[in-house]
Amino acid sequence: KVSRKHNFELLTLNFELGMNYYQKTAQEVVVEFSTDIQKGLSTSEAKDRIVTFGYNELAQKRQETIFDIFVRQFKSPLIYILIFAAALVLTLGAKIDALVILAVIIFNSIVGTIQEGKARNSLSRLKSLTKHKAVVRRDEEEFLISAEEVVCGDVLILHEGDKIVADARIIVCEGLKVDESILTGESQAVVKTSDVISHKNLVVGDQKNMVFAGTSVVGGSAECVVTETGINSQIGKISKELLETADVPLPLAKKVMKLTHFIAIATFAIAVLTFLAGIARGIEFREILGAVIGLAVSVVPEGLPVAVTIILAGGVWRMAKAHAIIRQMAAVEAMGNADCLLVDKTGTITTGKMNISKISFLDELFTVKGNGYDPTGKIENLEKSKHKEKILKMLSLTRLSLNAEIVYETDGGWQPRGDSTEAAIAVVCARAGLDKEKIEKHYKVDFAKPFDPKKRYIEGSFSKDGEKWHIFIGAPEFLSKNLKIDHGLLTDYHELASEGLRVIGVCMYGPKEKDLYGWMLLAIEEEIRPQVRSAVVEAKKAGFKVVMLTGDFPQTAKAIAKKVGIFEEGDLVISGERLEKLSKEELSEKIEKVTVFARITPEHKLKIVNAFKDKGHICAMTGDGVNDAPALQAAHLGIGLGSGTQVAKDSADIILVNDNFETIVAAIAEGRSIYLSLKKVILYLFSTSLGEVSVILGGVLLGLPLPLLAVQIIWLNFVTDGFFVVALSQDSPRHKLVSKENVESQNLVDELMVKRMLLMAFAMLMATMPLFVYFSKNYSLAYGRTMALLVLAAVQWLNAFNVRSRTLSVFKRKLDNKFLVAAFFAVFILQILVIETSLGNKIMHTENIRIEHWIIALLASTLIIWVEEARKMLVKFKVQNLKFKIANQNTKLDMVSLKYK
Repeated sequence: KVSRKHNFELLTLNFELGMNYYQKTAQEVVVEFSTDIQKGLSTSEAKDRIVTFGYNELAQKRQETIFDIFVRQFKSPLIYILIFAAALVLTLGAKIDALVILAVIIFNSIVGTIQEGKARNSLSRLKSLTKHKAVVRRDEEEFLISAEEVVCGDVLILHEGDKIVADARIIVCEGLKVDESILTGESQAVVKTSDVISHKNLVVGDQKNMVFAGTSVVGGSAECVVTETGINSQIGKISKELLETADVPLPLAKKVMKLTHFIAIATFAIAVLTFLAGIARGIEFREILGAVIGLAVSVVPEGLPVAVTIILAGGVWRMAKAHAIIRQMAAVEAMGNADCLLVDKTGTITTGKMNISKISFLDELFTVKGNGYDPTGKIENLEKSKHKEKILKMLSLTRLSLNAEIVYETDGGWQPRGDSTEAAIAVVCARAGLDKEKIEKHYKVDFAKPFDPKKRYIEGSFSKDGEKWHIFIGAPEFLSKNLKIDHGLLTDYHELASEGLRVIGVCMYGPKEKDLYGWMLLAIEEEIRPQVRSAVVEAKKAGFKVVMLTGDFPQTAKAIAKKVGIFEEGDLVISGERLEKLSKEELSEKIEKVTVFARITPEHKLKIVNAFKDKGHICAMTGDGVNDAPALQAAHLGIGLGSGTQVAKDSADIILVNDNFETIVAAIAEGRSIYLSLKKVILYLFSTSLGEVSVILGGVLLGLPLPLLAVQIIWLNFVTDGFFVVALSQDSPRHKLVSKENVESQNLVDELMVKRMLLMAFAMLMATMPLFVYFSKNYSLAYGRTMALLVLAAVQWLNAFNVRSRTLSVFKRKLDNKFLVAAFFAVFILQILVIETSLGNKIMHTENIRIEHWIIALLASTLIIWVEEARKMLVKFKVQNLKFKIANQNTKLDMVSLKYK
């Protein structure tokens, strides 16, 4: 007799290591957990185990408050620069300037807080899955207790409709069927058994003698011993993975951070060089400090956070109209840059509805037409068949043997009640014109046994007018073996199974007991969503690698993937069992050729996502089950389905309201147009900043007074730019994007943008500096600064029209953006107010200027247009010249080819 202490030590060890309890006998599990199936645990023992192992709860993480998010907005190198600049400005006595800079910082932080304000609810939603009651046996009695109080070793009593609250080994069961779709993603209910399974390393879906937390009983009953609770259960492991993957940054966040650090380093370098140059030239310390502050403020694009928010918010609104709800705004840009789409089969490729598509009877094969569980439809060529009477009789008695029904719901259409496979058979009977109520009037039911997990079939017996009919419905290979049916059944079965179809066999005897009336095969497949194939083609055209993930067996998975165009000749299919054996290096070698992963678990999905990420892919993943949540968060872009679990939706960045694969393609196009809009605005902001830097640095190097003050730079960067950022974000794309090459870039600033920025900054310098020098000497320093402010402001107005196209002339680009026109007039009026009013003069340190000087400044600012137009003309000339050379080369090749022929 083993001591209680020793048993408790063994239990603790198993709890820490995690055991494959499906490989143990029921008695071994009962002994291992020191329980008694008839009596259960004692109340005191259950309390001791709660103290030792904790409550049956999932992993938790403290959620950020709104205040936490607000504080985090200040943790940026650019914000540090502005705060430092404000402090220096304050030491110089410019209080208004310092207040303006601080106001900009606070405004940006408020915008950022609003952008990130939605708390992540994945873990709380997941936790709610275990907030149920459970029936357990303790002290020889059955108690209804809270799920949190269930412990390892408890005897769990399960009945139809119960939510399973912990992982448990089945001890005894009768007709137990469990819906495990929340974990496996597969819609078909799993038939359970209490028998030992000898195979090693089985995935959750194959552990037929185990039940798992979060799943539900759809039929039958069972008594089980709890083996894992809380974070050690299958759903608990998912909760831990959610904690680990919750903070995976989106590509845009990484790119913005990379750009931010570059700006900070550049600011520091420019400031140091300017300060040293000023000291070397003998410039007064206070003056050179002011110049450095001005430079620092001019380099920082204060309008960038607002620009990103506005552009992405516009994309969110447009995608919502296309039935895609965006939970994180940065996900819009990620959709445009993604190049790998990992598709969860059930719910995305298929509807999850079981559909009998073919019927095989002796030498005939019939095609069944219809959609989902809708009973309308027909069996093609049945009326012409010589076996029509036999087929209808077999379908009639098959219908009587089943418990499942199909019902019409006003908000959901035709839906199954009971087992989905049985419901599919009920549908095909209805399409054959058979009504269960009418059939029941003609036949007496002798018996109708439920599905036997050992024999793998349903059995029924019926009588009519002295005739006896015996019917068997189940797995063809078991029917053939147990009933000694001719091998022709298996030949037809393997032929249908090779197409990736799941096959149900029907054998009937009668009117005498041993007379084989006939056998029939029903081929079942999951209904594929309409337009999926065309959407897959579009996704591939857009530069995506499309990969299907499923819990199906490899042969079935490959067949479905081939039908929708995901799998092509030469591609690889890898099963979950094979995946586990592959090292990280081996998987890396194969990953580019794989288009189908079959028999996948949650851990596998996470491994797959990380493998593609390690190869440099930007991954988007679709999913609808709890099992998808960790991978949805780990992927660069998680796409949840509207019909999926709330956990999956909360883990996703984008939710497809209509579960339509086509919406993903529309989101790709929208994401890529948004990405170009974002780069357009960054070009505008950075060319402005670079122009201001060149003007200030030019003044320092030439030994001139500071051309612009910090508050004037803030005006240019935040107020003037702000209007045009909003306007440019409303620019509609001229055409839908198809190829990823149009937006492919590791950085937000590419080589062409750098060249354009340098050219634009040069134009700004040449338009501003001469006027500043002239009016500073002939009028006053304040007057010269006012002229410099006006020229740079006007240059920005015109530059907004420049950046709308990389190649098209500003005079040819259609002015169809009403926001741009409105912004132009708004900033023009504001510029008048800051120059021609006393309040504007006080805040901005400006002076009133004469009308002719307004005209001179505006004319000088047009230099930005002429410089950029010259560049575009040069590009156009080079493109035409290249086309001419290619055409000429092709002509020569054609002539050579003709001569050869």
